[in-house]
Parts: sequence; C-alpha cells; structure tokens
Amino acid sequence: MKHVLIVNGNPDTSQERLCSALAHAYQEGAQSRDCMVQRIDVGGIHFSMLRSAQEFATDPAQEAVKNAQSAFLRADHVVFIFPLWLGGPPALLKAFMEQLARDHFLIRESEKGFPKGCLKGRSARLIVTMGMPPLFYRTVFGGHGIKAFTRSILRLAGFSPIGISYFGGAAITAPRSAKLVEKVRDMGRHLA
Repeated sequence: MKHVLIVNGNPDTSQERLCSALAHAYQEGAQSRDCMVQRIDVGGIHFSMLRSAQEFATDPAQEAVKNAQSAFLRADHVVFIFPLWLGGPPALLKAFMEQLARDHFLIRESEKGFPKGCLKGRSARLIVTMGMPPLFYRTVFGGHGIKAFTRSILRLAGFSPIGISYFGGAAITAPRSAKLVEKVRDMGRHLA
C-alpha cells in the first residue's frame, strides 16, 4: 500500500481557496486506489522562524514539526500544492521546509563533503497555481523560484522523480475551476 503525503502550502487554509480544493481532490483520487493519505496544511500549524545556524543544526522542539518529519518518513509520494507568490513558493512554505530540514533531516554531509539526501526512494509532485500563464512564467521569468525549491530542497533531499504541474489563471471561473479540480483528482488516482 502506497503512503501519500499532501502538503497544502497555501498560508490561507480557507476551504474556498483553490489550493484547498486541489488538495482535497488529490486526496480523494489517491484514496480511491487504496492509498494511505496524510495531509499537512502548512497555514494551519504554528512554528517559529529559524534565526540562526545553531538553531538550524538542532532537533526541532515543536511537536508539529516532529509530526511532519514522521509523515515525510512514512511517505512514498509527497505532493506539494501552493500558489506562486512573488515568483516562488509562499514564505511560510519555505519556513516550514527549513524547520523540517533541521538537524540534518533532509540533507546530510557525505564522507567526501558533498550533500547526501536523506529521503531517497520517494517521489514528489508540485502543483503550482498562479495568475499568469505558466508558459509566460517559465519562459519570461525562467521559473527560478520553482527551480530553486525543486533542485535546492527536494532533489538534494533525494526525491526522484519530481513532477511539476503549473495551473495559470488562479482567479478562474467556476466551470474552469471544476475541470481543474477533476484533473487533479485524476492525478491522485494515478499518483501523477
């Protein structure tokens, strides 16, 4: 049985938000194929911001972060759903990933001094919503914020393969929104 972890990275966890609807749809799709699904709504948990290298090197004291680390260890497939804010993931999602990475949870140093991922054997999917057309984001802006999140966090931690789905026009009409939710539900059914 596959274990799927869904991380809703939108700081606003209101049910009427598109990211909440997409997280719910992916969960329904994955559960329809008998996957064990766990969900973390980053905006619904409280944690402090890291402010020093010494703090980053220590074990997290906050129970929510420890629970999240356990969820990542159980997962075979992790899905990150979030809106594009200022060209990248929301700052709260990045702060959550920094907390998660504490005490070498995501990346350790190898004997040769190179980074070594601690979560190998897991796949990931990013579902990114945005107001602009995705092609415009990727070609004109270079998609640097998402590339940094993917390469400097997930790939270094050992996730592979990593799929990325961009959905533009985040302030979309109800009929288009329903089609998008159904598309993400189908992604959950196929763990895509």
